[in-house]
Amino acid sequence: MNQVLRIILLAVMLAVLAVLVPSPALVEGWTADPARMSPIPLDAAAGSEPLESGYLSDSVYEDATIRVQIQEDRYCDTPIYIARVQLADASQLRTVAAGRYGSQKVARAEVLADRANAVLTINGDYFTYRTLGLIVRQGRTWRYREDEAVDTLIVDTNGDLHAVLGLDQQTLDDAYQAMGGSVEEGGMILQAFTFGPALVVDGQRAHEVFVRSDHSEEKKAQRMVIAQDGPLSYVLVCCEGPDEADSQGLTIEEMAQYMLSLGVTTAYNLDGGGSTTMVFHGKTVNATNKLRSISDVICFCSALAQ
Repeated sequence: MNQVLRIILLAVMLAVLAVLVPSPALVEGWTADPARMSPIPLDAAAGSEPLESGYLSDSVYEDATIRVQIQEDRYCDTPIYIARVQLADASQLRTVAAGRYGSQKVARAEVLADRANAVLTINGDYFTYRTLGLIVRQGRTWRYREDEAVDTLIVDTNGDLHAVLGLDQQTLDDAYQAMGGSVEEGGMILQAFTFGPALVVDGQRAHEVFVRSDHSEEKKAQRMVIAQDGPLSYVLVCCEGPDEADSQGLTIEEMAQYMLSLGVTTAYNLDGGGSTTMVFHGKTVNATNKLRSISDVICFCSALAQ
C-alpha cells in the first residue's frame, strides 16, 4: 500500500510541476535555421505566411526565422506590454502604409498586419500628418526636410537602430558614418521614422530633459516604444493610458526610465495616444477603448522559405 501511495504522490507532484514550470519552448534559447530562410524582397507585398503551429500560446510565436514573446508588467500604476522579437534577417522588419505617400488614407492596424502576413505589428509614426523630417519606407526615401527639433530613428540594412538627435546634414552624415557608409553611397537605410524623442542611445538616456515639439512630454498617455537590445533583437513596449481602468498612463520621462531598466541599447518613442496599437496573431494586445485607424505600421514577419 505504501508503495502505491508513493507512486500516486509522485504522479501528483509531476502534474503540478508540469503546470508551474514553463514549457522548454518558452525558456530555452532560440536559434534561427538559415537553411529554411529566404530573405523577403524589399518590394514584396508581405512576408511569409506564419505557421499556425508556430503559435505556441497566446503570447509566443516561433518558427525557424522569428521568435516573438509577449510579457505583461506594471509600472507607475500602469499596465505595460513588452514584446521581445528575435529575427533571422533584417528584411523581416518591414513597414506597411494604408495608402500611397501623400494620401491621408488610414486603416486599422489589424488590417495592415493581415496585409503583411505579420506575426507582430505595432503602430508607426503617422508620417502622413507631418511635413518635416526623414521618411524612408522599404529602402525608398519619401521625404528629407531638416528638422532640428525632432529626433529621427533609422533602421539600417543590418536591422540596427540608430537614433539621430535633431535632423540636419551634419547629424545625417554622422549617422551614415556610424553605419559604415556615406550619404553619397546611399542604400544604408531600410526605414526611417520621424516622431520621437529618442529615449536611449548607446545604453544611456538620450537627453538630459525630454521634450516633444507639441509639449506633450508631461502628459500621462498611451505610448509606444521600439528598442533594440542585440543583433536583430528588438523590444517593443506599449503602455495603457488614463482612459483604461486601473491605469494612469506614462509621461515621456517615465517611459524612458522604464526602457533604461530593460537594458536596451537604443529606444525611440513612436506615435502614441489612440494610435498606440500592438497586434499579435491578428488580435490587438493592448486596450481597445481608445484606438484609432492609423496611416502606417511596423511589422515583424516570418521569412520561411516557400
